[in-house]
Amino acid sequence: MAAKVSQQQIHALIGLYLKNYKEKYGRDPLNFNRYRDKWGFQNMIEDLGLDRAKEVIDWYFEARSAGHSTQYLSNNYDKINIRMREREEDEVKRKQLLEE
Repeated sequence: MAAKVSQQQIHALIGLYLKNYKEKYGRDPLNFNRYRDKWGFQNMIEDLGLDRAKEVIDWYFEARSAGHSTQYLSNNYDKINIRMREREEDEVKRKQLLEE
């Protein structure tokens, strides 16, 4: 992505992650470090764009994952994005088959 990622975008994505985490577990993450973890969120925005990165985070919390760590998310957001795309394509194909 050519555009520079702003601190506001990074903090918005971090806020979404923290909100989803608190909704799922009823508390803030124990090992969360905003300074350390912001780099993973920045990379996610650079690679996917802000809107898709938000979708990835939402989907990450819908999926079964032990602890939903930022480290796992940072290391695997690209794979999560691929799974999401595959699922979206599958849903479209299933809908088309049902309509036939």
